[in-house]
Amino acid sequence: MSDKPYADLVRSLHPRHLALRAFWNLAWASYRGGQSYLTAENLFSHRLENSEDFARRLQRAYFLNYCQPVVDTYTAYLFRQPPEVLPSGPVADLVADADRLGNGLTSLMKRAATLSSIFGFVLLGVDRPRAAGEWLTRADELAAGLNDYLVLVCPPDVLNWACGPDGRLQWALVCERESDPLLDGFQIKSEPRERLRLWTANTWTDLGLKGEILAQGENPFGQTPFVAVKHRDVEPGLVGESLLANIGFVNREIFNLTSELQEILARQTFSQLVAEGSAEEYGEAGDIKKLGTSSIFLYPEGRKAPQYISPDASQAQLLVGQIDRMIDEIYRLASLTRGSVREANAQSGISKAYDFLDTNQALADKAGNLAMGFEAILNLARPDWRGKIRFPRDFGVDDPTELAANIQRALGLGVGPKFRGQLLAKLARAMLAELPEEQRAEVEQEAAAK
Repeated sequence: MSDKPYADLVRSLHPRHLALRAFWNLAWASYRGGQSYLTAENLFSHRLENSEDFARRLQRAYFLNYCQPVVDTYTAYLFRQPPEVLPSGPVADLVADADRLGNGLTSLMKRAATLSSIFGFVLLGVDRPRAAGEWLTRADELAAGLNDYLVLVCPPDVLNWACGPDGRLQWALVCERESDPLLDGFQIKSEPRERLRLWTANTWTDLGLKGEILAQGENPFGQTPFVAVKHRDVEPGLVGESLLANIGFVNREIFNLTSELQEILARQTFSQLVAEGSAEEYGEAGDIKKLGTSSIFLYPEGRKAPQYISPDASQAQLLVGQIDRMIDEIYRLASLTRGSVREANAQSGISKAYDFLDTNQALADKAGNLAMGFEAILNLARPDWRGKIRFPRDFGVDDPTELAANIQRALGLGVGPKFRGQLLAKLARAMLAELPEEQRAEVEQEAAAK
């Protein structure tokens, strides 16, 4: 038997991984922004510049990041009110510390929501503490005061996989990375370390990068311990559609248009002095280079007076208009609406925020995907838990002034007491959003009883 039985497997990548790897890199760089985005791969050369001009333009480039606010706003509205875990007793330890790093379940769900928005999906798994390289039994685990915990694996680290007819993973090859320096005696090893792990329903296998087996054992969970949490569920299998599927490319276009506009400003902002004749006619040749608004000079008799000419502003105006349209397009794509943001220019800031997300449906779908994935993994981590994760049903942002006017009109129609109470409770939620949750709930109950 070969000493590297998995050599072919570790060299292989799933076709969807190969197809999406370039986009995942773009999506992550677009979300993070900063210096990592300012690369020659994202900035395109135009036909009028040579390599030196392009290099100088790249040095001056800056990235107006619209991807990060879009993703973070989705996550913020999903978790305006934390989801409920029902019942919470059997999973109380995971609710308090889901990943053994002190992050509670809601915090981990927020990370999953953000990462799935960026990449389209994130792999949510369950892991178990090990002693001397071997997994503890459940009894030993509990006796030691330990518990199974949850992990998140980003798509670039999900190398290969296969799903069965029921949609469950039959096997998965994932990459585990450690980037922190390793202290080995008196030596510090700063190079990143990678290890591949192959999961099947029955076994786990740690592999070296050349396919050699490092460790192997029985899978304690009885199934491949991962589920996919998708942003949009548009195709069967593991992969979901990213929130940035189109927005990332539009934002890159804004990056390039902004760079070209900055090039025009750097090269053509100042008016140019032109004078008839040769430099010698104006005295010493160097004098003409010193001319400015605080100096004067004599020009030869019979010549036309020197004058300033202004650059053509139409090119810059064209770029500004196109950038403005691209920004509108990002808001349209983010809000999932068919109309234009320009139609909402007269709306209040809160109404604009609602238009930015458009409707509860997009958020409700994402909340459903999150709840389904975390329910499945909690059931695997804690087999005695068969509960539910419940998100709020209403993710909208209400303008209290407009809402109060609508409620006043509705009350004028003579609605019943229950309907009236629900309207007043909704108004209380909108107007008292800054109150602590417990106080706001008391006010809402009081309003609903009116």
